[in-house]
Amino acid sequence: MNHYYLRPKNSAPLFIENKEERDAVIDNLLALRKSLNEEIPEKKLSGNLILGTWNIREFGNSKYNGRMTESLYYIAEIISRFDLIAVQEVRTEMLEFNQMLNILGDNYGVHVSIVTQGKSGNSERLAFIYDKRTVEFKNIAGQVVLPKTSQIPDQFARAPYVIRFQSGWVRFDIATAHIYYGDDVKSGVKYKKRVEEIKNLVDYFSKNYIKEADNLFILGDFNIEDTEAATYAAATSGKFKIPSAILTGELPGTNQLQNKIYDQILYYNKYNNIVFSKAGVYNLYNTVFNDFASYEGRINAHYGKKLAKNKFNNFRSYQMSDHLPLWIEMKTDLADGYLTFVKKQKE
Repeated sequence: MNHYYLRPKNSAPLFIENKEERDAVIDNLLALRKSLNEEIPEKKLSGNLILGTWNIREFGNSKYNGRMTESLYYIAEIISRFDLIAVQEVRTEMLEFNQMLNILGDNYGVHVSIVTQGKSGNSERLAFIYDKRTVEFKNIAGQVVLPKTSQIPDQFARAPYVIRFQSGWVRFDIATAHIYYGDDVKSGVKYKKRVEEIKNLVDYFSKNYIKEADNLFILGDFNIEDTEAATYAAATSGKFKIPSAILTGELPGTNQLQNKIYDQILYYNKYNNIVFSKAGVYNLYNTVFNDFASYEGRINAHYGKKLAKNKFNNFRSYQMSDHLPLWIEMKTDLADGYLTFVKKQKE
């Protein structure tokens, strides 16, 4: 993390000129770091991998005059806690995203998709950000295009993005998606399209891709309401599973109100040798943008006019997000299992 941008000599455009404001941001970063240390397992250079997914609302939009500089520091601080994280809703204009990457620092690699064209693409990109010290890019990346048939007349609203990585002993392909939302009227055409997109995504990888990969993850914003919904049934209809650490952890939702399980992690593991330990949803609003009064002056200066208190929740969703990061920890040292396998060989 390039916290040194907070020092005057190091800094435009990421330096915060007003010392009182800068000190407030530093206090928030210290509180955020403490919270992250308490809630998310420590990253290690070997042995484990902290995998996450986060829909960062319209990353690059100009709503409310765009993101405050301090918001970019908070987003970078959260992302720095993952070895690998999939990010949805990076917009066509990538200035804010690139500024956040500058704060994140040179230890991190990034792969970003092109924008899916058309109205349903919503000017969005998909991205993977990874710690190059623990995760290695294995030279394969692309967007998913469905073979067009009478049963599959349309492509995805936003083409899923798939990449091959390796961490420790585990080589894996990982796809991120932002599924079409439509609306929540379950009898409606738009909801049906949402369910069909999830089903098509899972079917595509189940039928066409797992023969190439021993380990495959699909993660992102599935717009799943709850475990009783048709969207959930579609996500779990193929050869993919949701890690037991997520299922048995009784995790809260990933939206701001934490009553919807929109974001999910699915996996396929051919040899049943991947071990997941902990999982969680990180509620950043317990620490930052948690009190309107503390932020009001900085918000008004940034916005250029007074923000009504009843708009604070909406404002902060455009600063951080209307989704919360979902994460899981998995073991990447498989040496014990491999050595046991070799010992059992007859020759």
